[in-house]
Amino acid sequence: MGVLGFFPMYAFIHIPKTAGSTLRACLRASYGARHCDVRVPMRKRASHAWLDGEDLRKALWVYRGAAGICGHRVTPFNGLQAAVPDIRFFTVLRDPIQRCISHFLHFHRGAESAITPDELHTFCADPHQRNVQTRWLCGTEDAQQAIESLDRHVGFVGLTERFDESMVLFHDWLNDERLQPGYVTTNRGQGKPAWAIADDPTLRAVVAEANGADTQLYRHVVEHRFPQQVAAFGEGLDDAVVRLQQCCVTFTPPRESTWASLKRNYMYKLLLHLRVV
Repeated sequence: MGVLGFFPMYAFIHIPKTAGSTLRACLRASYGARHCDVRVPMRKRASHAWLDGEDLRKALWVYRGAAGICGHRVTPFNGLQAAVPDIRFFTVLRDPIQRCISHFLHFHRGAESAITPDELHTFCADPHQRNVQTRWLCGTEDAQQAIESLDRHVGFVGLTERFDESMVLFHDWLNDERLQPGYVTTNRGQGKPAWAIADDPTLRAVVAEANGADTQLYRHVVEHRFPQQVAAFGEGLDDAVVRLQQCCVTFTPPRESTWASLKRNYMYKLLLHLRVV
């Protein structure tokens, strides 16, 4: 916590299919109308892949004094620091193979016909679906560049596979008493195809090739970054995880305030459609 109770703005790099929706719901419930699900203006989305400092400044027209932002287009490499110099980035990573399969199934949610292995081949060949976690951290498929960006700019990194432990470590890192103690899992994946990637070495090789850089990045976090965060927490982590799990058994998130809903769904979304942004 800063001087006179000032907290620097947080920025959640929400990588798809990493349990980010659960963490976003926690942030919404904790910060209400001071949490912004930030987006790129509508007219710029086709050619404007990532949020930049100007986009953030305009979001802050509505969210003055925002506690933080979250979004699929939030990155640490595209100039958000120009708008908020002391912004604090954090993210959650997931096993690349599992994340890719989850993303593939989400991409085909609601399909009227059965999903085929050929569609997985097509999905993995799409440049927008390759090495997603790496690109969210550096804008390219360069694992080393992503690792450098992560270590230089991202203050905290959680792991989907160790989510409860990650939430305890995140609370400790953010160090903000406004952050609620529990969470409720949201946006859980549903449905699977009749075939399984584990049963087909060819399919597994296709997915592995499309996520080679992500695998290097993930290994770095599992072997180095996450253990460093665990060590920085010190003793008592296991007990803290148990307390969190006990809290979550009966936890009910507070209902979103009318003001927070109005700001997000009307004021901010209206601003995104105006030519001035």
